[in-house]
Amino acid sequence: MTRVDEFNSFYSSTFTGVTRVTYALCGDRQVAFESTVDAYRRAWRDWSKIRDRNPLSYVRNEAWKITALNRGSHPLRRRQEGDSDTELLAALQDLSADDRRLIVLMTLGNSDLEEASREVGQPAEEGIENVTTALAQLETALGESIDAIERRMHGLASATDSFEVPPAADVRSAARRGRRRNTVLLVLAAVALIVGGGFVATDGDALATSSDLPRREKIGAESPDVVLDAHKIDAGNLLSAGQLEPLSPGTPWTVEGTDENVANTTPYATCPVKRFADKDPLKVFVRTFTDSGPGNARVAQSIEVSRSDRIATRAYKRLVQWYSDCEHPRVQLVAAYTVKRPFGDFTILSLRSHRSPERTFTVGFSHSGTITSTLVHEVDGAQGPSIEAFAQTLNESVAKVCKDSGGECSKQIEVVRTDPPPTSDAPSFLGIVDLPPVADINSVWASAPFSAQTNPAATQCDKATYTSKSIRSASSRVYVLYQAEGLPQEFGIAETVARFTSTRKAKAFVKKVSSRINNCRDDILSAKVDQERKVKVPGASGTAWRVGFEVADGKKVYYRTAIVRRGADVAQLTFTPAGEYDINQTEFTAIARRAATRLQYAE
Repeated sequence: MTRVDEFNSFYSSTFTGVTRVTYALCGDRQVAFESTVDAYRRAWRDWSKIRDRNPLSYVRNEAWKITALNRGSHPLRRRQEGDSDTELLAALQDLSADDRRLIVLMTLGNSDLEEASREVGQPAEEGIENVTTALAQLETALGESIDAIERRMHGLASATDSFEVPPAADVRSAARRGRRRNTVLLVLAAVALIVGGGFVATDGDALATSSDLPRREKIGAESPDVVLDAHKIDAGNLLSAGQLEPLSPGTPWTVEGTDENVANTTPYATCPVKRFADKDPLKVFVRTFTDSGPGNARVAQSIEVSRSDRIATRAYKRLVQWYSDCEHPRVQLVAAYTVKRPFGDFTILSLRSHRSPERTFTVGFSHSGTITSTLVHEVDGAQGPSIEAFAQTLNESVAKVCKDSGGECSKQIEVVRTDPPPTSDAPSFLGIVDLPPVADINSVWASAPFSAQTNPAATQCDKATYTSKSIRSASSRVYVLYQAEGLPQEFGIAETVARFTSTRKAKAFVKKVSSRINNCRDDILSAKVDQERKVKVPGASGTAWRVGFEVADGKKVYYRTAIVRRGADVAQLTFTPAGEYDINQTEFTAIARRAATRLQYAE
C-alpha cells in the first residue's frame, strides 16, 4: 500500500471520532471541525515520522492544541448551539484541561485509563486519582450518576455528525500549501529576529512563541481497539481452529473454508437477511469451522472492513438489529449478555431454534474503528457453549486483529446478563423473537397494531380499559401464528402498552386490575383463577395468572394473562390458547418478564 493510501485509510477511519473528541473538549463544533482538519494537515506533513508512532494520539493532540489557539484568538467564536448539551459542556469546561481530556478520551475516545493518562502526559496512578475527583465534580454539578453522565457524553457525538468529511486529497493539498507558506514565514521570522529582536505572529499553522502554546502533552499509545489500520487486516486475522477448543473441550475443530468475496450475498447464519451488514465493504473475511462431536457444532467468524468509522458503526447496529428482529419459525431469543472490557464492550445474544433437532445459537458482536466482527456458534440441543468461554474466544478474535494492527488489547473481561437490544418495530412491545413455539406448529409469529380503545388484552375478569384522563397514550398489538393451519380464530396473544400521567396513577391502575382478577370468582361464579406467578425484572414487576371459565357442558376455557409496570408505563398481556395449542405458565411468565423488560424502550 502506498504512503497516500495509508494516510487516506487512517484519515477516513478516524476523522469522525477525532472531531467528536475535539468538540467535547472545546464546546464549539465549528472550531472542533476546523481544528481537526488542521490537525490532519499537520499529520500528512509529518506522516513519514508518525505513521508508525501512534498517529491517532498525534492528531488528537494537535487538534486539542489548535482549539486552544483558536479560542484564544477568537473568544467570541465559541458557540454552543441550541441542540447541544450545554449543561454538560459547561460542567466539562469547569474541570481542569487535563481532567477534561481524561474523561473525554475514556468515553468518546474509547481509551482505557492507562492509555488516556499516557496521552495526557500523566502517570496512571495520578490519572486514576484525577479521574475519580473529576467524575465526583461532574456528578455534583449535574446531579446525576456516572452511568447517566457517560450516556450524555456519548450523546455529544451527534452534535458533529452533520459535518461532511473533507476529501483526503484536499487535506493533503492544503498541507503542501501550508508547508510552502511556513517556509516563507520561517525566513521572515528569522529576518525579524535579526533586525528587530522580535517575532512574527500569524494565524492558522502560524509560528508562535512557546508561551502562546498550551503545555506540550506527552504523546502516548493510541487506543488500538478504536482505530485499526484497515490495510493491515487480512485472512490471517481470523481465528484458527485451535483457538475454538474452549467452546467444546476435547473435540477438535476443522476449518471448513475461508471466503474473501465481497460479492457473495449468501448469509452465513440463520437470522441475517444478507451476508454483510456493510452495503459496500472495503474488505470481508468469513471463515467457517466444524467439529467432530455429536452436536454437529459449527462456527462462523466474519470480519467486515468498512470505508469509514461512521459506516462501520451503522453496519454494527444493523448486524445486531438482524438478530433482535429475527423472524424464523420456532426461533426464540433466550438471553442477552454484555462483555465488559476496559474499552469497547461486546454484545452476545443466545437464541434457540425449537425445530427438530433443537439447536442453540450463540452470537457475539464487536466493533472497532472501521472493523465490525461477528462470531456465531451453533450446536444441537438446548445447551450452547459456556458464555464465559464464548466471550473469551470473542475477545481473542478482536485481540488478534488489534495485535496485527500494531496495538495491544486487554484480556480483562467481565460477562454480565443484560437486557435484549430493542426491536426496530414497536420496541416497547414484545418482539417476534420473544415469542415461544406452540405445540408442533412450524410457522412464524406475526404482529399487527390494534386499537387500544377496545383493549384486546382485557379478560372478563379485569375488563380493563385505557381511555381515562390519567393515560397519556396507549396502543395495542395482536400476535398470531402466520399461515398456521387448524388454529381457531381466538388463538393468539394480545398486548396493550400505556403510559400514565404519573407513576402513582400507573401503580393504582395495576393494583385495581390485579384486585379484579384475584377476586373474579366473587363476580363470576364460573371463574377460576390459579397458577399465580410474580413477575420481576430490574426496574419492573407485575403478576401473571391463569384464568378459567366454565362454559356449556361443563367444559372450561382458559386464558393466561399478566400485567406489569415500569415507572409510569404499563403492559397488559393475554394469551388465548386453544386445546392442545397452549404453553405452560412458566413459559407464559417468561413472556411477561420480557414484556416488562421491553417497557424500558417506551417513548
